[in-house]
Amino acid sequence: MPDSVLLPSNIEKITRRDGAPHSVTTFNPATTALLVIDMQNFYMVEGQISYCPNAHPIVPNINGLVQSMRNTGGNIIWVRNVTNEAAFRTWSNHYGRMKPAIIDARKRELAEGSEGFKLWPELDASDHDIWINKTRYSAFIEGASNMPEELENRDIDTLIFCGVVTNICVESTARDAMMLNYRTLIIEDACAANSLEAHTATLNTFYSNFGDVQMTKEFIGHLGSSDGTTV
Repeated sequence: MPDSVLLPSNIEKITRRDGAPHSVTTFNPATTALLVIDMQNFYMVEGQISYCPNAHPIVPNINGLVQSMRNTGGNIIWVRNVTNEAAFRTWSNHYGRMKPAIIDARKRELAEGSEGFKLWPELDASDHDIWINKTRYSAFIEGASNMPEELENRDIDTLIFCGVVTNICVESTARDAMMLNYRTLIIEDACAANSLEAHTATLNTFYSNFGDVQMTKEFIGHLGSSDGTTV
C-alpha cells in the first residue's frame, strides 16, 4: 500500500470542519483498545478461498501497534471470524447465496480450533490479551460476539482498528462502533483489502463520515505523547 490513500480534498474538508486533520490524537491507554480483525490463516494462507494477497505486508505494522499498546498499558483484542451451526442458522440468507463447496470450506476452515481459524503465527499475540470470536462481519451486531460486554466491563471508550479486510470486516465493525458512540480510528497501513481501490474507497468514506484514519507511525507518536487523558 502507498504512504497514504486519503484524498487531499478530504483532508481539507475535515480540517475545515473539525479544525484539524485528525480528531483522535489524545489517548488514555487504559480505556483504549486495539482491535486486530481476522488476521487468521483463512485470510493469510495462499490457496484459501478468502486469501488476501495484500495482508502479509501489514503484519510488521500490526506488531508495532501491539507492542506500543503493551508498552503504554493499552488493551489488545484479537478478533477472529468463526463458523458454527448457530451462525449458519441465524445468517442463512448470507450463506444461502454461496455454492455448497464454498460453504463446506468455510465450515471446515473457520470452525473453532481448525487451521484456518488460527491466528497467523507471525503475529505478536499473547494469552494475556483479549480474544473474541465473531460470527458476522461486524463484531457489534447483536449476537455476533461478546464484544460489547468485554468493552463495557473494561470501561473502554476508544477503539483502534486494523486487520483484514479493510472494506468488509474492518469497516463493518468500525462503523458500528462509531454508531455506538465509541471514538474510532482506523490505521490505514495496518489494514489490507483485496484491491487498492477497495481499500482507498473505504478509508476515504470512513474518514469523511465515521472516524479518524491515521498511519501507524502517526498513531504511535500520538499514543506515546499522550498525557493519559482523552478529548
